[in-house]
Amino acid sequence: MIKIIDDFFPNDQSQKIFQFILKSSYLIGWDDSDEPQHRAYPSIYSSYSREEVDRIKVLPPILKKLQLSEKHYQKCIINLTKPMDVNFIHMHSDQIVALYYANITWNPEWGGETIFYKKDRKTVDLCNPYTPNRLVIFDGKVPHTIKSQNLIGPAYRFTMSLFFNKNV
Repeated sequence: MIKIIDDFFPNDQSQKIFQFILKSSYLIGWDDSDEPQHRAYPSIYSSYSREEVDRIKVLPPILKKLQLSEKHYQKCIINLTKPMDVNFIHMHSDQIVALYYANITWNPEWGGETIFYKKDRKTVDLCNPYTPNRLVIFDGKVPHTIKSQNLIGPAYRFTMSLFFNKNV
């Protein structure tokens, strides 16, 4: 299950979300893998509190689209990707993921796609272009990865990942 929704937030709200993301504090170390060799390539991320998620008003429209209640919400992570970053195929078992592409401007030539794989983790099922204000909803058991933007693209590619428990 992969659902793509373009122009998810009204333009003024997507601008506010992006400005909030730009002013966030970031940490080094978020990873989506338990494999020790992957730890040499830590990610840069910001973990949002429930208060921060409420402040930018992203949860109600996403919950409505997912047809879930607030009790399913688990966490919100902002991923900051830079050109040449290394990312690995991973999954989020027992979760539904709402992935939001937050950059206001993005050209297809810059790359930054999200790649979804079949269960074998070798066959590409979907190559989803990074498209501003796009929401991608998928079952976390679908193997996926980020492809970093290339060197002609912006220095930072931001995605907001909201995680929801399937079973509550």
